[in-house]
Amino acid sequence: MTFLKLRALVIEDEAQVRDELISALNETVDFEVVGHADAVESGFQLISNTEADVVFLDIKLIGGDAFQLLTLLRRHQKVIPPVVINTGFRDFDNAKRVHNDFHDLVIHILNKPFWEDWTQHQASILDALYSHRQTRRLAHHTPMVDPMIPLQDGRQSYLIHPRDIVQVRTGPKGLGKTEVVLESMEFGCSLSLAQLLEQLPSHIIQINRFEAVNLNWVSMINHGEKTILLRNGQTCSVGNAFYPDLCRLMDPQRK
Repeated sequence: MTFLKLRALVIEDEAQVRDELISALNETVDFEVVGHADAVESGFQLISNTEADVVFLDIKLIGGDAFQLLTLLRRHQKVIPPVVINTGFRDFDNAKRVHNDFHDLVIHILNKPFWEDWTQHQASILDALYSHRQTRRLAHHTPMVDPMIPLQDGRQSYLIHPRDIVQVRTGPKGLGKTEVVLESMEFGCSLSLAQLLEQLPSHIIQINRFEAVNLNWVSMINHGEKTILLRNGQTCSVGNAFYPDLCRLMDPQRK
């Protein structure tokens, strides 16, 4: 398996420093430089048109500075990767200003000459980059809505996850119950099959007038005999009216 390197952009106005940083990054197992620029205008085009995981950005650029470039990108609503600010000692105050004004983007300040203690710099940048990713992932994470549903059987109530249902079928006549089959147990439900299906997700489908199955439990369809084999070993017949929908859901390419 090929290791996927982090795609890096380098925007630096000093040619020698730019070349040294590009070489240092490309020599690591973690980074691959996929583009470089030396000015605000070319940097804007580079970030706008190149998919990248991180940008190494110098404070001073041809035609302006890092602050102007990031402001321009935001004004045009461009996607900006996490930023590592490159700075010399004299520009450190400006670097802190950029960090403060773009604290949601700037993950690290890399002091020049960066080749001093490069291994430690690289480790710190990677830690900051992955921490940034983790923060963004958690911020956009939507907690799973609990899919458990209550089912009543006389004086007993069951709380189940629909994913655990293997099969639902009409019970014996006269008892007024629907049988709910789980992997480890069965129980009766006072709802009719039609009423129960209204509460269940779409991956539990009716296959004949009397049965519905969880598609995730289907291991085989016998198209000649119009039967299905469930993972618990049970074979079920598929009614003619229900067969086309079963085929479409199990294989969207099948007409």
